[in-house]
Amino acid sequence: PGFVSPADIRYLKEVIEDFGLQGTILPDISLTLDGPALRDYEKLPSGGTPISEIAAMAGSRAAIEFGRSLSAQHTAGGLLDARFGVPLHSLGMPIGLRESDSFFEVLEELSGIEMPEKHALERGRLIDAYVDGHKYIFDKRAILYGEEDLVVGMAGFLAEIGVRPVLCASGGRSGKFEQAIAEVVEGLLPEPPEVRDGVDFYDIAEEAEALEPDLIIGNSKGYQLAKQWGVPLIRMGFPIHDRFGGHRILHLGYRGAQSLLDTIVNTVIEAKQENSPIGYSYI
Repeated sequence: PGFVSPADIRYLKEVIEDFGLQGTILPDISLTLDGPALRDYEKLPSGGTPISEIAAMAGSRAAIEFGRSLSAQHTAGGLLDARFGVPLHSLGMPIGLRESDSFFEVLEELSGIEMPEKHALERGRLIDAYVDGHKYIFDKRAILYGEEDLVVGMAGFLAEIGVRPVLCASGGRSGKFEQAIAEVVEGLLPEPPEVRDGVDFYDIAEEAEALEPDLIIGNSKGYQLAKQWGVPLIRMGFPIHDRFGGHRILHLGYRGAQSLLDTIVNTVIEAKQENSPIGYSYI
């Protein structure tokens, strides 16, 4: 599923089960990186994907991979397709409405059933929230950085909600980053964002500041720049080491998009409220 959180993995399991399907997730970090308190310490945490289930994937009805930067000839899904004839559904990271719709459409196809009501309701509430939140965040400028496919997914989501990702940056070097960004924002932005791959913060700091962002979105590594520029940092991805509960941040699906939207809108409102010379109590 890509570089996502344990909460995202648990969500994927729930969605798959709701469609009446049995799925194997590789890797499954839902328990190994976010387990319960135990009486006895485990040197090797319980959980993960059993080896027997990995071996059985060769007989699967289908494989689903998330990541527009991936090349099928170098992925597990591509191997299952080429060697064992397992049909591969290669999708973008299901962040936001459009990419989540694509994921749910595949599940409908594989299961033969329509989207369960609870997920349809989540989708409907998300669309309503898009409308309600638009007036607060429209045309805000964001610097976005992190792992390639997470940045691609977030770029498409930001474009959907009216935020302009003016710079998308990653240390990855897949060679597909710029094209993937262009695909997910097509028809949603007046102009494509600047895209930089194979870079770190030192490489992009001067350019990023010149773009005058309203928001910085990424992991905790961006804190110093955010503080220096006086711009809010919205934490997502990995690592998040200066806030509590980073492993429980939900990014995927309609539910994840709703959580991300609430966080972004409230961050913008809070910044405006805190910077107001008089302050206010109602929005």
